[in-house]
Amino acid sequence: MQALHGLALDPIAASRADPTSYGFRRERSTADAIGQSWSTLAKRDSPAGVLEGDMAACCDRISHAWLWPHVPMDTRLLTSGLKAGSIARTTFHATEEGTPHGGIISPTLCTMTLDGLEAVLKARFKRCKVNLIR
Repeated sequence: MQALHGLALDPIAASRADPTSYGFRRERSTADAIGQSWSTLAKRDSPAGVLEGDMAACCDRISHAWLWPHVPMDTRLLTSGLKAGSIARTTFHATEEGTPHGGIISPTLCTMTLDGLEAVLKARFKRCKVNLIR
């Protein structure tokens, strides 16, 4: 069921995605992100510095309450997938927040959650030049 909904969400996620978003996206790679970084930093008016960050456990911390109004799919179906949990070896792990580890739809939900981050950063840091490449 997650695979079917993932197939339906992929074109929506792609159309809404930040243009310099490369993680968890079809036909985009780390090499593309490196190329974008190079072209951004090679310009005459390039930013003076680079801030590198790691959103550790990003998919583990996504608020279900945030996802429900922002992901265009039936809330009941989305909730059942989010609350499905995971099994590691023989131990069941409930999912109270975030997306299930190994869930086929989890990367798409993570991407949809992070889209718009560049606009937020630009609004917050108006005096700085912001180019988010993720």
